[in-house]
Amino acid sequence: MTDTTLLVTVDSLRYDYYQYMTVTREFLGDSHPATFATNTATPSCFQSIIGGIYPGEVGVDADSNVAVELDSPYKYGISTNRFLSGRYGYNLGFDHFTAPSRHDKGLKDKVAEHMTPQSTLFGVASRVWNAVQGIQRRVSAVDREYRTAADVISEFIDATDDREEWFGWLHFMEPHHPYNPNDGPVSRGEAQQITRRVLNGRASDHDAEIARQLYRGEVEELDYRLERLWDAIPDDTRILFVADHGELLGEYGEWGHHATMCPELLRLPLASRNIPIESDVVSLIDIPTLLLDREYNHGSFQRETAFAASNGNHAAMNRNHVATDDGVVTLDGDSAEDEELMAARAEFEDRADRPVTKDELPEDDLEALGYL
Repeated sequence: MTDTTLLVTVDSLRYDYYQYMTVTREFLGDSHPATFATNTATPSCFQSIIGGIYPGEVGVDADSNVAVELDSPYKYGISTNRFLSGRYGYNLGFDHFTAPSRHDKGLKDKVAEHMTPQSTLFGVASRVWNAVQGIQRRVSAVDREYRTAADVISEFIDATDDREEWFGWLHFMEPHHPYNPNDGPVSRGEAQQITRRVLNGRASDHDAEIARQLYRGEVEELDYRLERLWDAIPDDTRILFVADHGELLGEYGEWGHHATMCPELLRLPLASRNIPIESDVVSLIDIPTLLLDREYNHGSFQRETAFAASNGNHAAMNRNHVATDDGVVTLDGDSAEDEELMAARAEFEDRADRPVTKDELPEDDLEALGYL
C-alpha cells in the first residue's frame, strides 16, 4: 500500500453536478455510476463514511472509525462541519484534527453558552441573534458562513509538505447552503437571502433560477480550489472523493436535503485514484473498506444493493433503480418496476436501526449550520 492516502468528502454535492468539476474529473476520472448515501443528512451519512456502519445514534467511536484502523504514522484531518467534530468522535485516531471551534464565541454563542441546547431560552436567544445578524448584513460586508476550501487546502499542504507518509481527511462545505460563491451573479448578502427564501418556500421563479446558478458556482469554485491540492500531493496517493448526500434544487417543490428519498439526494459522485472500485454498486458504508483494502464493519468490495433510512423512510438502490415507499424509479427519476428491489427495501425496513432525527441533534450545532 502506498505511503499517502487521502479521503476528500464534499457536503451536499449532487451526482449530476460532478460534471462541472472539470479539473477534478481530469485528475480522478468520471464518477462511479451507482454510489449511494445511507441517509439524507450529514450526521448520519458520516457514521457510514468514517465508521462503515448504518446510521443510528449520532457519532462514531473507536470501533467505528477508519482513522483508528489505518496504519499510518501521521494522520491529519480537517472538518468544516460542526457535526464532524470531536464532540461526535470524529477526532479519534488523528494526530491532528481541525474542526470549527466552539471556543471562538460570537455574541450568539456567548449568550447561549450557559443554556442547554434544547432549552426555550436558547431558542429565544437564537432568534434574537438571527434578527441582529439580518441587520448586520444590510449595513456591512458579508462573510462566507463556513471555512473556505482555499483555507482548508492551505492548512493541509503546509502540514504534510515535508512528510512522506500520511493519511488525510478533508471535508469541504462548498456547496452546502447558503449558496454564495465568490463570483456569483449577485452579491454574497443577496445570495444568502435568496438561499433562505428558496429553503423556506418563499422564493420566486427568479430566485430559484439564481439559486441554481449559485449552487453551480459553489461547485465550480470548489473544483478551482482543488486544483492546488491535486497538484501538491504525490502522484501515487490513494484517493477517494465522495459526497455525503445530494441536494434538492426545486425538485418535488423542495430545496436542501430533507428526508425525501429520491435519486437527487441518494445518488452520489464517487471518484478515486490508485484505489480500484470493482463493485457495480457502492454504499457509503464501503468507504472504509476501500480505504483499508480489507472489509471493515458493514462494508464490502462487492455489492448488488445499497440501503438508506431517514426519518422513518427507507430506500433500496441497485445499479439501475431506487425503490422507496412511493415505488421504483430509475437513477434519473423516471418511473420503473423492480419487484426484487422493492422486496429488499421492505426487508431492510424490518431490520434497520432508526437513525437519529434532526430534532434529536443539539440545537447549537443545527443553528450554526443554518437549520434554525
